[in-house]
Amino acid sequence: MVADDPNIDELRRIAPDLAPTISRLTVPAYILDRNGTVRWMNAAALSQFGDLRGKRISQIVEREYVTLARQEFAAKILGTVEATEGSIAMRTADGRRVTVDVSSTALLDQGSIVGVFGLADPEEEAAPQTSTSVHLTPRQTDVLRHLALGHSTRTIAEKLGISTETVRNHVRAIISRFGVHTRLEAVMRAHALGVL
Repeated sequence: MVADDPNIDELRRIAPDLAPTISRLTVPAYILDRNGTVRWMNAAALSQFGDLRGKRISQIVEREYVTLARQEFAAKILGTVEATEGSIAMRTADGRRVTVDVSSTALLDQGSIVGVFGLADPEEEAAPQTSTSVHLTPRQTDVLRHLALGHSTRTIAEKLGISTETVRNHVRAIISRFGVHTRLEAVMRAHALGVL
């Protein structure tokens, strides 16, 4: 980054002691302010995800990860945890959905928490599979869509007019067809394959 880059100027305002070091990171890095708004991104993050500065957490992560991201952010801002690590899904600058390993920590200025600094490293993509490699019945596709919305077994049963045991059977079949172990993994796999 060049010396008169407004992005580096913002970084110097937010984290003057860290600016020379973190601006050179090759892994996507970012800083959120106390309101959960992106204030700074390094060149790697801008290249990978596009310019997200000025956007809030809920506008960045995929819908099913918003609650988790907000909870982890709040815990760091409140000082109940110092750092967290985990995976979320985001969109790349070209619109692809990717799973991202996030490591983040509270950002301090003279002992006060002023925001969150994090690294957002996209996982290496698995060999692509076509959506035709997983065949779901129309009803299983309906159940999968409800799973993607975070609906419970009972809610899915009520919305589709079927028994909870039938929903469970469909969920087991979906999990088996995707070769995963949990509902969340099935939803993530369905997104990756373009089924959802």
